[in-house]
Amino acid sequence: MKLLTPEESMYTCVRCGACRGVCPTLNITGREADGPRGRVLMARSVLSGDIPVNQEIKDQLDRCLLCSACVDACPIDVQVPDIVMLAKEQIAAATDAGSYHVRKSSLDTTQMDLKKPSKPIRNIKNFVFEKVLADQQNLNKAGNLLWMYQKSGLQKLTRAIGILKFFPEQMQQMEKIMPEIKPPSKRKPHPEYIPRVNEQKESKGRVAFFQGCIMDVMFRETNDNSIKLLSKTGFDVVTPQAQKCCGALHHHSGKKEKTIELAKANIEAFEAADVDYIITNAGGCGAALAEYGDLFREEPNWLERAKGFSGKIRDISEIIHEKGELPEMAGRGERVTYQPSCHLQYVMKVKDAPAGLVKKVTGAEYVNLPEKKYCCGSAGIYNMLQPELANEILDKKMEKVKETDCAVLVTANPGCYLQMKLGIHREGMEKAIETKHVVDYLVESIERAEAQNT
Repeated sequence: MKLLTPEESMYTCVRCGACRGVCPTLNITGREADGPRGRVLMARSVLSGDIPVNQEIKDQLDRCLLCSACVDACPIDVQVPDIVMLAKEQIAAATDAGSYHVRKSSLDTTQMDLKKPSKPIRNIKNFVFEKVLADQQNLNKAGNLLWMYQKSGLQKLTRAIGILKFFPEQMQQMEKIMPEIKPPSKRKPHPEYIPRVNEQKESKGRVAFFQGCIMDVMFRETNDNSIKLLSKTGFDVVTPQAQKCCGALHHHSGKKEKTIELAKANIEAFEAADVDYIITNAGGCGAALAEYGDLFREEPNWLERAKGFSGKIRDISEIIHEKGELPEMAGRGERVTYQPSCHLQYVMKVKDAPAGLVKKVTGAEYVNLPEKKYCCGSAGIYNMLQPELANEILDKKMEKVKETDCAVLVTANPGCYLQMKLGIHREGMEKAIETKHVVDYLVESIERAEAQNT
C-alpha cells in the first residue's frame, strides 16, 4: 500500500466518525472543532487558502494532543497528527516571517492577526530549542543548576517565601513534582558497551540504547536501569556517544529544519554502532525516531537510511517481552496498574508488552486501568501550553485511577510519569499511590527477588 503524504491524506477523510470515541479533547468539550474531523477540515482549509490564518484557528490546532488515537481508530488511516503538524508548520513559518496570513483567502472573511510572541519570549524559546535541548552538554549544565537548586536549600527557600506564586499555576504544580536530579558525579556518560550479565548464555542481540536528552538529565536513574535491565535479560548494550535529541519537541513546535538536522546526526551515530535493534524507554522519543522516514520524503539520499534506522526502533518493554529472558521478580503484595503512553500504543503499536511484563512480577496484583485508551494530557509539553484542558483531561483520568485502588501506577514515558504524578498530587494521594516508570519497577522487583534468594 502506498504511504500517503499528509497533503494527500487530508483529502481521504470521509467523516465516518470512527475517531470520535477516542479523542481526549472531544471527550472533554464535545465540540466538533476539538475532534479529529474538525481539525482535518480546518487544517485542509488553511493549507488550501480557503480560510484565513488567524489566532482562533492557530489556537484550535494547538489544542490537538497529537496523540494519534484517531489514527489507530480510523479505518483508512487518515494521518490526523501529520495533517495538523503540516498546518502548524506553515503557520509558524508565517508568524516568524511576520506574515500573519499563510495565503490570502478567496473568502470575504474578517481576518484576525496572529499574536506574534514578544521578542524576549521568542529568544528564550529559540535558546531552549537550539542551545539546550539540541546540545547534551548544555542540557547537562541545566541539570547541574536544577540539582543545585534542589540540594542547596534554594528550593526550600523559594517555596517558603512564596516566590513561585509569581509563576503560572501549572509551573508551580510541576515544580512540586519535579524528580530528584542526580548529582553531576552520577550523570557521567554511559559506558559505550555493557555486555549481557550471563555471558555463558547466547546473546539475545546486540542493541543500542537511545538515552534521550531530558531523560538522561531528569530521569537518569531510569536510563541507568534500562541498560541494567537489558543486560540482565540477555542483551549486549551499546550506547553511542554521538547521539542527539530525537527532535520530537522541535517537530511538534513547527521547527522542521532543526528536527531534520537532529535526525541526520542520530542516523549517522547509530549506523556506526552496527546493532540489531535501537532501544528507547520513552514512548514520545520512540515514536519520533520511528517516523524519521517521513522527514526525508524529498531527500532520497537520506530516505533509505532513515527507513533503515526507523526499522530498528523498539521500545524496551517490547524487545524484552519478545526476546528477553527475565530473571525472577518479587513484588510486595501491591496492586499495580498501567497508564499507556499514547505514542507508544498508537504510533509504535506497543499495547500489551509493558503490562505483560508487570504481570510477571510474583506477589503483585495487576489491575486493568479503565478507559486507558485516553491520553493523560501530557503530550510532550502540551500540559504547559494548554494547562486548563490538560488538567481537565487529567482529572477525568484520575477518576479511573481511583477505581483501580492501586498502590503503584506504572508508565512508560517521562511525560506520562510527570502528568500522572501531578494528578496524584492534585488529588492529595501521594501517600497512597506511587508513580514509577515500568523499567524502574521491573529492576526493583528483580533486585528484591535477588535479595530474598541470598
